[in-house]
Amino acid sequence: TSCPSCNQTCKDFEKECCNRLMKAPYVCNGCSQKLHQCSIAHKYTYDARFADRKYRETLKDSRRGINLSEKEAREKDCIITPLIAKGQSPYQILVNHPELQMSVRTMYSYIDQGIFTSKNIDLKRKVTFKPRKCHKTQISNREIFHGRSYEDFLKLGLNAFVEMDTVHSCRDSQKTLLTFFFTEEKLFLAYLLNRCTKGAVKAVFDRLERRFEDVFDFQSIFEYILTDRGSEFGDPVALETNPNGIQRSSIYYCDPMRSGQKGGLEQAHTMLRMILPKGSSFAFLTQWDVNRIVNHINSTPRESLNGDTPYQRALNRYGEDVLKALQLGPIHPDEVCLRPKLIRFK
Repeated sequence: TSCPSCNQTCKDFEKECCNRLMKAPYVCNGCSQKLHQCSIAHKYTYDARFADRKYRETLKDSRRGINLSEKEAREKDCIITPLIAKGQSPYQILVNHPELQMSVRTMYSYIDQGIFTSKNIDLKRKVTFKPRKCHKTQISNREIFHGRSYEDFLKLGLNAFVEMDTVHSCRDSQKTLLTFFFTEEKLFLAYLLNRCTKGAVKAVFDRLERRFEDVFDFQSIFEYILTDRGSEFGDPVALETNPNGIQRSSIYYCDPMRSGQKGGLEQAHTMLRMILPKGSSFAFLTQWDVNRIVNHINSTPRESLNGDTPYQRALNRYGEDVLKALQLGPIHPDEVCLRPKLIRFK
């Protein structure tokens, strides 16, 4: 079985086999016999680090470059470039030429990478688009969404709940506004954060709870909260329980890129942006300034409330003591201002 010449010429040659290699996991790992004393010519060992490195190299190489040969690229270019020169969109071209066998997104990517003769400037609208700005990072730990997804939230069948989000300053300031919106009363709250972090959000929850004489008041008001998947909300357990370990609220998350699922708060942000336009800095804002802005917004009558203001509705439901704990107060109708001049920056 070990003669090299018989291996090639003898018809009766039988290759030596190992019972360990004939069954899973088909490797020599765990064999009691030393490798240099084994008569088997081909040995198979498993190395986890080597296997992981080869897997990652294969994964990286499979996503590198384009999935086209030079001939295929030229054939597709002969169809695409003349049509784009006529002002046709990639979607229009693909509808009329299904033989191209690519998606609209793929065609845009190939044009952007210079695979075709057409360039971005030849597209009707591509050059007018500005790069998207992403102010917040998303939660990376997907396990926290178990039991807290938007689907789980809909199963509750709630008519009244609280929506939560953050509003960011311009890039020269790290200050952020943590905002709340009560869907039934249309009440809007905002609290200034020096940094947009999990700890800063938790500090606001703890501070709000301490302002209430009865801990159950906070639980009844902030019982169910719907928010997005920003990283600042990545520790729901810390927000749902107070320092004494008592459950004070329940946090649920919207689906990715679905800000419309908390549309009430997004509309409230449009009123906030009337006073603090996009690009304005929060560096010189104080909580007193933010409270003044919130009071003017909550003193604005709403058609959805039959002409009442959110402050009036909240006063009828929660009482004056609760609104004082939230640092809310009424503004005379003729003094309500929703312009940037309400806050004079230094």
